[in-house]
Amino acid sequence: MAALRNWSLRSEIVISLALLVAAAVGLIGLVVLKQIQPRMIALKVETGLVMAKAIEARLILDPSDGSLDKLLESLASAGFEHIVVVDPAGETLVSIGPEPRPPWPKKTDLREAVQSRRVLTFLDEPGFLPFGHQPTLALAVPMFDGMRPVGAVGLHSSLAGLRRSWAQIEWIIFIYLTLDTAVTVLFGTYVLNRRLVQPLQRMVNRVRALAEGEFQPGRTLEGEGHEIGRLERSFETMAVKLLESRARLEKNLASLEAAQESLVRSEKMATVGRLAAGLAHELGNPLGSMVGFIHLLRRDDLTEAEREDFLGRMEAETGRMDAIIRALLDFARPTPVRIEPLDLNQVASDALALASVQKWSRGLDIRRDMAPGPVMALGEANRLIQVLLNLLVNAGQAMDGQGELTIRTVRRDDKVLVAVIDGGAGIDPADLPHIFEPFFTRKPPGQGTGLGLSVSQSIVESLGGRIEVESRPGRGSVFTVVLPADESGGQTV
Repeated sequence: MAALRNWSLRSEIVISLALLVAAAVGLIGLVVLKQIQPRMIALKVETGLVMAKAIEARLILDPSDGSLDKLLESLASAGFEHIVVVDPAGETLVSIGPEPRPPWPKKTDLREAVQSRRVLTFLDEPGFLPFGHQPTLALAVPMFDGMRPVGAVGLHSSLAGLRRSWAQIEWIIFIYLTLDTAVTVLFGTYVLNRRLVQPLQRMVNRVRALAEGEFQPGRTLEGEGHEIGRLERSFETMAVKLLESRARLEKNLASLEAAQESLVRSEKMATVGRLAAGLAHELGNPLGSMVGFIHLLRRDDLTEAEREDFLGRMEAETGRMDAIIRALLDFARPTPVRIEPLDLNQVASDALALASVQKWSRGLDIRRDMAPGPVMALGEANRLIQVLLNLLVNAGQAMDGQGELTIRTVRRDDKVLVAVIDGGAGIDPADLPHIFEPFFTRKPPGQGTGLGLSVSQSIVESLGGRIEVESRPGRGSVFTVVLPADESGGQTV
């Protein structure tokens, strides 16, 4: 039956039904044969006993050999091939037909029948198969005139005729078995296919359509009165509710994504505002220099070489201001989330470039501990810069503009890490479980919204990563951004 598991339900039903019907009809045929066979043999024995009674009556009335011969000849057509009549001593009085080899029944059997006053029956069991040895039946019947024994009659018959009758019955049963199986299987298959297989196949198709997003509710159901129909109706109801739930879930998810994007954008603009405040001072120096160069260029006593020198200095200062402003604009520009391979060393360098122009960074000893070669990760560069810049700003504020601040990149197995390590006051252990909660902050009013770490964690998780933090009071903090590595490039450290 294990092989049927790979077949369709229709095939399993047809084969199982055919086997069941064949077994049932075959068992009925076997029972019929078992009942008919002994009855036919009993009828043959009864015929032999009637013949023996006729011989007994003739022997009593007219014991002459001629009279017995005529009687035996008339009885031979009853199906017994050999008939022998003996006297009480076992001597043969008359015999007709070829004597079987070996003789059966034997004269000793005939004498025993007379002595025991009972009929002896000898049967070579024929069985059911229409081939093999020929079955036979032999009778030893005592004959009496009152209480006086007058002899015995032996009858021997081949049961080949009965076997032919049994074979005909077997063929009739076989034909009946075949026709009954065919009719039952065809009708049963039609009914089961219509009432079971087709509804189940419809349900399979509906389930597949639901899984593939192609489900269309509102189909008219058939046969809703029985169990399969009720199952179809329940499935349709469940599928409609599932589609409604999925629609609500997609709507809520879209709202959450929009809210998260708005939150990320708001925090990004707050960061841009803080950067812009720092850039105002950073741009003041080159602007002052350029004003001075312009005044100098108005003098008429400048040599051509001095004029070219001043123009070159002005061009350099202009390029410096352009680079600072472009970096700020690139950071502030909204970009769609697109996870792609990137060099984490370059991302860290870009974040440091934006942080280095801030006032709080001037007294810090900022160190770069970058892994050699490109450290390839999977992420989105602009958003990672936002995360690292937020961590750098937090670290600088925690250090009050003094001490050593390190940014480190490494790659381990299938992960890429970038860590911001500060030597600040550290984080209170009671606050650690809450630092990523929205609006949680220990900073004075006006110095932070409490959204920076929450938004940073949300960004990193959307890129398939996480933020880990280690901190001890008085020993500083380590914030580590863990991202999936790009297996197509990079170097393990």
